[in-house]
Amino acid sequence: MKLIFTFILFGLLQTAYTQNYRVSGRVYNEAGLPLSSAHLYLPKSNTSMATDSAGTFEFSHPAGSMRIEISFTGYKKQVQSLEIRKDTAFHFFLESKTEQLQEVVVSGSRVSQSDQFQSTRTSVLTLSEKEINSIPVLGGEADLIKVLQLLPGTSKGVEGSTDLFVRGGAADQNLVLLDGAPVYNTGHLFGFLSVFNPDILQGVESINGAFPAQYGGRLSSILNVNTKSTMARRTQVQGNIGLLASRLMIRQPVVKNKLDVWVAGRRTYIDQVVKTVGQSLPYYFYDINAKVIWRTTSKDEVEITHYNGNDLMDYSRVPRDSARQRNISTNFTIANSSQTLLWKKQIQPHVRSTLSLYRTKFNYTIQNTFEDSRLFVNSAIHDVGGKWALRIDSVRGMSFTGGIEMAHHQVSPNIIDTSGEISELLQSSSTRSQTSLESSTFIQADGQWSKDWSWSAGLRISSAYVQNKWYANPEPRAALRYQWNEHLVVKASYSRMAQYLHRVSSAAVSFPTDIWYPVTANVRPQTSDEVTLALQKVIPGKNIFISLEGYYKKMQELIGYREGTNLFLNTDFEAQLIQGAGKAYGLEVLIKKEAGKLTGWISYTLSKSLRQYDEINSGQWFLSRYDRRHNGSVVLNYEIAKRWSFSAVFELISGSRFTPVIGRYIIPSPTLAGIQLIPVYAPMNSVKLADTHRLDLGVKFRSKPEKKFQSEWFAGVYNVYNRATPYGITIQSNGDGSYRYEQPGLFGLLPFVSYGFKF
Repeated sequence: MKLIFTFILFGLLQTAYTQNYRVSGRVYNEAGLPLSSAHLYLPKSNTSMATDSAGTFEFSHPAGSMRIEISFTGYKKQVQSLEIRKDTAFHFFLESKTEQLQEVVVSGSRVSQSDQFQSTRTSVLTLSEKEINSIPVLGGEADLIKVLQLLPGTSKGVEGSTDLFVRGGAADQNLVLLDGAPVYNTGHLFGFLSVFNPDILQGVESINGAFPAQYGGRLSSILNVNTKSTMARRTQVQGNIGLLASRLMIRQPVVKNKLDVWVAGRRTYIDQVVKTVGQSLPYYFYDINAKVIWRTTSKDEVEITHYNGNDLMDYSRVPRDSARQRNISTNFTIANSSQTLLWKKQIQPHVRSTLSLYRTKFNYTIQNTFEDSRLFVNSAIHDVGGKWALRIDSVRGMSFTGGIEMAHHQVSPNIIDTSGEISELLQSSSTRSQTSLESSTFIQADGQWSKDWSWSAGLRISSAYVQNKWYANPEPRAALRYQWNEHLVVKASYSRMAQYLHRVSSAAVSFPTDIWYPVTANVRPQTSDEVTLALQKVIPGKNIFISLEGYYKKMQELIGYREGTNLFLNTDFEAQLIQGAGKAYGLEVLIKKEAGKLTGWISYTLSKSLRQYDEINSGQWFLSRYDRRHNGSVVLNYEIAKRWSFSAVFELISGSRFTPVIGRYIIPSPTLAGIQLIPVYAPMNSVKLADTHRLDLGVKFRSKPEKKFQSEWFAGVYNVYNRATPYGITIQSNGDGSYRYEQPGLFGLLPFVSYGFKF
């Protein structure tokens, strides 16, 4: 069926193509670097398009005159009148609006939020490399996850963690892709830093709704993290030395405009610093990224990406004053790795094919020894998958995208091996390994009814096969765009999503040691239905993008746990899983300025998230743990002078929720030899931690841009007024037999400094 469909579309295209000429080319900035996602508009046919990652474009046009408008945020719009008499290639060079932009452009890869204005897409958040690197965050280490938590619709868990809670969803309902490969653990340093080296990033896109048909597998969001894919003109070296970690990246062109290689590495060095003062800190992390970009022909490009990251802790102690010489050791390893192969092919002027193959693995290992007792815990998930997509543009005023996707999951949820005295308390056991095959087919069409109305409609059919059980779900998608006037649009969308893999957490807070587990014969897939309505406006003269968006989401078969469940070192956790319903709704505001001396954004989210399980809270609806009613931030970056910039972040967020103990009652113990105190709980998640707010400030100084060796200093303060954020609750005695709750804080005032260089 797929082959027949492809031949039909090729036939339609060939008919149209014989009546038109091929128009192609590339868009550059003043420095001659290609601009990805530059916007091209043909007023005569009311057609819009964007350049690809290499800054190139292609379309067909009948013979005659043509007017084209080329624009890119931060650059002056260019309008050209062209005469088309044959297949022609054009090159456009855009002039920047401000001198400062030349200093921060290191590739033509900047991602712009305002580009979303031209499409039917909504609920899409974008971050550029400059935005990620200019914001003061914990320890001064640039971190895309921390920056993403400052945007609307995205809430964080515990302060400092890399968990994302998007539009009322759970932390495992976000599909994180690194060059197309899933990433199952996004945190280093036990979640305080993300695994993404900021030097390698080309652009970050978070899709929170109005999902294109080519994406699926999670309920809440798709986080696309793309690494640099532009060719370097010469050998380039850049690095950074900070308080938490240092990093280095080398880019090397092998064959000019044909073959390019880059390698980047990052490591904590605090363990080595501590050694110089005679102390020991038995923990460090590192990650390595590498990429090969090979343009085999003018129409073919191959990219091979590698990532490997590890968190390692190795602690051992033999007390010298002990006659028994008790040996104590703890070894802890968290490992991520992935490899991808991407092949992009231009088949015809309006036909593009993309084939992506990947392999990804995440595992953790814990080994503890005490005298003759030994505890070994291991969990792992290993994926091999691929995705093929075909895009056909401008077929009778419409564009089509179709393809297939498949992933094989091999999961070893929990293996526990014990020996010695500890084996009497905790016996060796393991959860049966699981394999599942997840596949999907998708097709989407985009078009226009008139100058003011455009639309998008798609269908994704997903399925999973596991334990001789087959699940399938149709996932329809639809979006509408109405252009009220030149600078104001209204958008609406509907999306259905299905999820066949989930994370089992041993605590209310997500840890790297949480377990990934597929659907089974007893655990059904999670699904969601989401509708959105958005109002978007651009103010071109001010480079300002404004979005006001509301959403409503219903979720089915959500994973939960029976009351009183203890998942710590539990290999029989499936019997403790229950499934229920959820719903979330909210209003999101984003005002973003992306060019000029003053850049940044203001975001605010008003939301509510609820859950319902028959076996919890007497079957009544209750607020989810991370129901953050108010979540707002102000992010500013101001170019004080040609080489000086100032940045500030203010964040305000409602506290997370918990279920308090409000009393105890006494009953006889089962053996009648004493009594037991039975706790009495308030309704589920009926109390919240204190609301929090924080101010971070930073100052950056850059060397002169004309120097071959460029450097910059970034210094500032995290949490300026030293207001610690609660990370949990503890019960303390008042001394008179009564008790009180306390909220210990995390991270007071923390100064930071970092030094970056490139040549």
